Amino acid sequence: MSTERWEPEEGRPAYDRRSGEDVRVMAVHGCGVFVRSLRDGRESVTTLAELVPSERAVEGL
Repeated sequence: MSTERWEPEEGRPAYDRRSGEDVRVMAVHGCGVFVRSLRDGRESVTTLAELVPSERAVEGL
């Protein structure tokens, strides 16, 4: 098991557990992470804790 902590990067895909959607990270700030849904392009703000790597989104790159 890896001890590395995954960090979202701008322009990369992720999975937002809060919304249940695959998203693209637009910007990472101390107040939150700005993301855009890969499904419908809707933008929202979430937290670092809600984002995890998205295997489905990575496969599509």
